Amino acid sequence: MATDDAVFSLETFEFLCYSRDRELAARELTKLLSTLEIQYGALSGIKARLGSAPVAIRNTALLTRIAAALSSLFSDPEFFLTPQGFDQLISWQRWIATVFAASPFGNADHVLRSMNVKGPDAELELTEASFVKFCLLYTPDSDIPADVQVLWNYNRRLAAALFFSLMAPRFLGTEPAHSKREALLGWLPPKLDEVEDLDHLPLAILHDVFLNCSYADRPDKHEIKRAINRLIRRKVLKEGFPDLDMSEARGTRNGKPVLMVVLEWFTSKHSIYRTHSTSLRALRERFHVVALGGAQQVDEAGRAVFDEFIPLGGNLRPNLEIVRAEAQKLKPAVIYYPSIGMFQPTIYLANMRLAPIQFTALGHGASSMSPFIDYFAVEEDIAGDAATYSEKLLLLPNDAMPHVRSGDAVPIAPHLREAPETVRVAIASTTMKLNPRFIKACAAIAKTARTPVQFDFLMGFASGLTHEQVRRFVNSYLPDAIVHAHQAYGPYMAVINNCDLFLNPFPYGNMNGNADMASVGLVGICRTGPQVHEHIDGGLFRRMGLPDWLAAQSDEAYVAAAVRLIDNHAERLELRRGLIARGGDAVLLKGRPGILCEKLYELASR
Repeated sequence: MATDDAVFSLETFEFLCYSRDRELAARELTKLLSTLEIQYGALSGIKARLGSAPVAIRNTALLTRIAAALSSLFSDPEFFLTPQGFDQLISWQRWIATVFAASPFGNADHVLRSMNVKGPDAELELTEASFVKFCLLYTPDSDIPADVQVLWNYNRRLAAALFFSLMAPRFLGTEPAHSKREALLGWLPPKLDEVEDLDHLPLAILHDVFLNCSYADRPDKHEIKRAINRLIRRKVLKEGFPDLDMSEARGTRNGKPVLMVVLEWFTSKHSIYRTHSTSLRALRERFHVVALGGAQQVDEAGRAVFDEFIPLGGNLRPNLEIVRAEAQKLKPAVIYYPSIGMFQPTIYLANMRLAPIQFTALGHGASSMSPFIDYFAVEEDIAGDAATYSEKLLLLPNDAMPHVRSGDAVPIAPHLREAPETVRVAIASTTMKLNPRFIKACAAIAKTARTPVQFDFLMGFASGLTHEQVRRFVNSYLPDAIVHAHQAYGPYMAVINNCDLFLNPFPYGNMNGNADMASVGLVGICRTGPQVHEHIDGGLFRRMGLPDWLAAQSDEAYVAAAVRLIDNHAERLELRRGLIARGGDAVLLKGRPGILCEKLYELASR
């Protein structure tokens, strides 16, 4: 249990900020940001006197007061940051940004303008000391224009840290935030080659930049991964992690070649377990399968999938040393990364040669862009365009990776409403998947449909102040939409079962979300495209026997298809009843999981 000294106190923070006790105020700020990081934005455990008003009003008051105290602290000309202080705070900059974004301030531009040596109405010009604070307060939602090349030329290290902070957050849905990431994803990749050492970047958010680029719009969005991979490759060699000798004979256990699996998340309730556990378990037919993963991220059900499980800790270098040492000892024929980028170690490991065959799959629906990952295992109907991968495609039949349901799933009788006066539309999405294109399509659907529409946004990772931020964003386009905070699987499914249809976000669609919707006979609309994360939805729709018009080829077709499904009750009910008659998600749960094993065994035997 945290002591009082370790708990952030709003009143203490305000007192320290307004009385100009700068050092102690900064320490209290680190408590707040650390708490938000650990709790994914949840506001529990924060001490504040907020009265007995409804929760929404108390949260608004809390965020307004925190943002006001932050404004006072950072606008103080005598408040400076040491290099060590900056390095600590920049990794938490997204929470500073979220505090302002979720509050009535919207951003911290008022503080930045207060630091302008030319005055509040002139083009922004900063002192060297103020530039450090600028890099912490220039948020994704800022309306102040910034010339990235000028910032880069002025101080490359600080600029790189700022640019990573602008691309790392789990929610970049607003126009300013989305456009900043789009611009940086085009501009920054070649510039990263000018960074002398990986340590000059904010390493704590490196994996967020690597992973979250997939949720952007631009076709070349994954080029940032190539640049990060080059920096990491230099780093791992410098730190004493050379490639293993591939000329040595491969090891065996119990008469079988060894296959190593490096896991990120793998609990019975996690999406990767749902989509990959059956084909992973089937690998034991031909291979001795040794898995390594975080002790807290792999539960007993996850561990039982493998012949052996080796727990990893929470620190980067020891984890790299353990995985490399095990590979050196076991001499695996194959290393399998079901996902790459949710945690730092897999990105580093994906830039080492530890086995003759190294491959990844759909734990995250995007290419690794690493020259050391040889194959991407994916079913042929959802693969998308081969040109969007750096890996060779290990194409599998459509039924080669059958799913399982969530460990929390219970049978639910589908609820069908014949001709509702208001059609309820479910949108299952993590915060990362929201963006201006998608939300504008939702607004166009609401405006065009003849039938009144009630949107239910079921938001993963939206807790506390992140939920406040997302709610403000969604309601700015759809004032009557219900924006649900992150919730347990049972309540989430109850909301879905009371809806009439669903819309999938784009460009990054859904996989398990499609299965959840189908399990209660819900049909919906998706937007297909060349990237694998755009192509999955349409493939799964076809497997479930749904018509092609539900998988739109353009934003306009997406809106038109959604309006058709909303306004035509008889057609929607016919589609739903047909899906229910076919077993809903049943087709996704059946298949031939041994095919991946046979293909890998054939490759390893060459």
